Amino acid sequence: MNLYDWNDSQGPFGRSYDLLGDKSIELINIPGHTAGLVATKITNSDGKYFLYYGDGGYGEKSWKEMVTSGISMDKSAQKKSLEWIRKESLDPNCVRSLACHGIEEKPEVFEF
Repeated sequence: MNLYDWNDSQGPFGRSYDLLGDKSIELINIPGHTAGLVATKITNSDGKYFLYYGDGGYGEKSWKEMVTSGISMDKSAQKKSLEWIRKESLDPNCVRSLACHGIEEKPEVFEF
């Protein structure tokens, strides 16, 4: 099943979907845990962005220590995706990156 017609080339595998056609919201293919996993990257007009990488890692500790999840459809792809998450999270333009299982996360509001 193909959910997206990849129309852009962001991410570790050069496959992303530019949702609005202006690169402000990109769904970026980060396979490994599952084949169809995507990260969401929201970029403002100044080039600052927020990255939500869902099940691409357990949280900040995953990309800081390169800890992949125990469940993986493709360990090699999962590691490549996590390396990309790390690179993006460390970029000075990244205001925040979050996973869906980050136990250290608390509800918050942030503006960028």
